[in-house]
Amino acid sequence: MNTLENNIADDYDSPWKEGMELYFKELMLFFFPDIAAGIAWDRGYQFLDKELQQVVRDAEIGRKHADKLVKVWSLEDEPFHVMIHIEVQSDKDRDFARRMYIYNYRIFDKSYRPVTSLAILADEIDSWRPDAYTSEQWGCKINFEFPMVKLMDYAENIDSLLEQTNPFAIITAAHLKTKATKDNPQERYTWKWTITRALYEKGLSTKDILNLYRLVDWLMMLPDELTKKFTQNLIAYEEEKKMPYITSAERIGIEKGRLEGRSEGLDLGQLFNAREMLLEALDARFSSNTPADIKKQIQALNNKLMLKRLLRSTIESKDIEEFRQAMKDLASETESTE
Repeated sequence: MNTLENNIADDYDSPWKEGMELYFKELMLFFFPDIAAGIAWDRGYQFLDKELQQVVRDAEIGRKHADKLVKVWSLEDEPFHVMIHIEVQSDKDRDFARRMYIYNYRIFDKSYRPVTSLAILADEIDSWRPDAYTSEQWGCKINFEFPMVKLMDYAENIDSLLEQTNPFAIITAAHLKTKATKDNPQERYTWKWTITRALYEKGLSTKDILNLYRLVDWLMMLPDELTKKFTQNLIAYEEEKKMPYITSAERIGIEKGRLEGRSEGLDLGQLFNAREMLLEALDARFSSNTPADIKKQIQALNNKLMLKRLLRSTIESKDIEEFRQAMKDLASETESTE
């Protein structure tokens, strides 16, 4: 995993997985428009995280975090369910095509429904473009092909991406610039500022601005000093534009306290941001029905690593009760190691 100074590790999988959950239709329209045109969107769609986890366990080839299994309806004359498996691969993996094939037949074996496997290659190696798995032995042949997009192909059109309103144009731009600036925190800061400002210029809803900023912020991690500078500039920008979407009076107060050296050994600004990100993710994941007791427990947390692990649990939990159990398990684990 690539690392910036101050031991900040880039996390590509988690933002993509949450982005797929929040904006599945927009993802399909952006990357696979021909397939999107054949989906009966008015009939809805269903994420099958539990079923995908079972498929992965059965396949015994390791869990990949940035993937989704979705049940949709076809628009054909006799509408029927279709299973769509999407995997986002951030690094080259010579076994990737075989894994796509294994997942495809495992999903079909469990569902007896047509399975469409889709790949989004988010690595930095232009020549690596797997889109098929083939095998032959004594006249018995397998030729499995799957649609694939390569994010690098969008790298020369960042300005065009930032002019679009599709959330995945913005997520793609942020991903590409996160990869491109892995050894240059100052350049990453500049691009993060450019992408964040673009959010305000599209006429997006407040909810979309908050969602997309959270994903961009998650991807484009910065060292402490640049995070502080970014927060100050964002506060000033929102005050100037009279658009208090991302910042808040509470955050401003914490930021001022941090700048004045009253953090008492903790980076309160980062802790606040982590708590807010977790609460926003819970509301988005579970339709703003986060119980008050869970919110209270999160507001009391002062462990950044625990907050980060809970953020991943938000994505992986099928319902709020499963998340509640994940909180209990993590608390017990933390206590046992202290």
